[in-house]
Amino acid sequence: MCRTGAASQPYHSGMAYIPDDISQIPDNRPGYTPASDGERERLTILLRKRLDQVIDQEQQAGLSRQDRERLTVMHKQIRADLAAIRYGATEKTIRDIEHRYR
Repeated sequence: MCRTGAASQPYHSGMAYIPDDISQIPDNRPGYTPASDGERERLTILLRKRLDQVIDQEQQAGLSRQDRERLTVMHKQIRADLAAIRYGATEKTIRDIEHRYR
């Protein structure tokens, strides 16, 4: 049985709120300037298209060993760049990633 009013009062343990997902915690380091949502979305779309192209090339028959290794490295780099964008890339990181794919 509940005491009167107990259900309407939120539980506070006196501790700060900690999100379940670390990616939801803002980065408060000096000099940290997060990229805008529009920049991140535009670059994410570009990288996903590039990743699709790389995957298609990887599946071609008759690739030389060197080409397959080069594509594997590109595949891993694109995935790492997508993760960097997803988890709060700074403006500088976005510029670096854009420069890599020009």
